[in-house]
Amino acid sequence: MEINRGFFCIDVSRFQKAIGMLDDSIQELRRVAHHMMPESLLRYGLKASLTDFCAAIPIADFHYFGNETRLSEKMEIMIYRCIHELVNNALKHAQPSHINVQLVQEENRISFTVQDDGIGFDQEQVTEGMGLQNVRQRVDAFQGKMNIYSSGQGTAVLVKMAIEQKLI
Repeated sequence: MEINRGFFCIDVSRFQKAIGMLDDSIQELRRVAHHMMPESLLRYGLKASLTDFCAAIPIADFHYFGNETRLSEKMEIMIYRCIHELVNNALKHAQPSHINVQLVQEENRISFTVQDDGIGFDQEQVTEGMGLQNVRQRVDAFQGKMNIYSSGQGTAVLVKMAIEQKLI
């Protein structure tokens, strides 16, 4: 019985390449999953997870004002994902040199702002993409208000909402 060694080597090479691509895909999936729900959010709360997220982006600063009472898990996840999406939108579209993320937590309400010094956009000409639509839907689900201000000097997205009281 004769074995075609050339054919076998090609198949091994293809297999190794496929395994390498699969490993890369798994790494990327883990990275995305971590950003969607970092463990620090569940363990330490919104302030710690947003501090970590912004610290990983050289041009982003994070400022937290107010009390640090934990919010409901659903609200913390929603706020984290909104800020994550808004920062990524700025990085992807605005060409900013600086992004400022600010969160203000009061007793009965919370607000956050994501502001960049990028190129901005004409709100009359540009429709909201999927990212902004997802943020708006999340904010609406919590009966919040979202305002977008944009010019050639940058964009600011301001979100305000009542704090959902945790049931103990």
